[in-house]
Amino acid sequence: MYGAVAILGLSTLMLASCSRDGREMKLPTADQTETIAIATTIAESVAPVQEFSIAAPWFEGSEIDSLFTCEGSKLSPSFDIAGLPEGTVTWGFSIVDQTAANAVHWAAANIDPAISSVDAGVVPAGAVQSLNRANKVGYAAPCPKVGEPHTYILTVYAVSQQLEVTDGMDGKVMLTALEAGSLGIVATTFMVTR
Repeated sequence: MYGAVAILGLSTLMLASCSRDGREMKLPTADQTETIAIATTIAESVAPVQEFSIAAPWFEGSEIDSLFTCEGSKLSPSFDIAGLPEGTVTWGFSIVDQTAANAVHWAAANIDPAISSVDAGVVPAGAVQSLNRANKVGYAAPCPKVGEPHTYILTVYAVSQQLEVTDGMDGKVMLTALEAGSLGIVATTFMVTR
């Protein structure tokens, strides 16, 4: 019984000593007009950075619509881009025939980053275009031999500067300039079989 009373008394003493640290809070005076507010910081939600990407009207590696080939309207294909990397000053693109030693079908550079869509049959405003495989400026519709499937690649380059390129320059030279100045590259492939 004495042990239980001793433990109870010791517990009460410890509790009383823990509740006071020796400091006393003063009562506020009549002229005290300021309050102290502690600012809290709440992490702002940051929008996720969109990945550099390309969206074209075909499934990766599938046949392209004949509209864009020599058997159709010979229109250049449409595509959209998104998520240009920070520091992009211009962008450009190319379509090459991987099956035919990367023959250039279309290459363009110095496109304003405000432009994010290329419409079918339309050259983006301000774009500088190289010669194509037919030795003409602009788009050359794919036209492989009958029964010979070819793989093509549409590549988009985010570029860190205006390139010193001109309309009608060699396509491979333009591709070298696009690759050398690129901050990021995205690509999609398609097939053409006649």
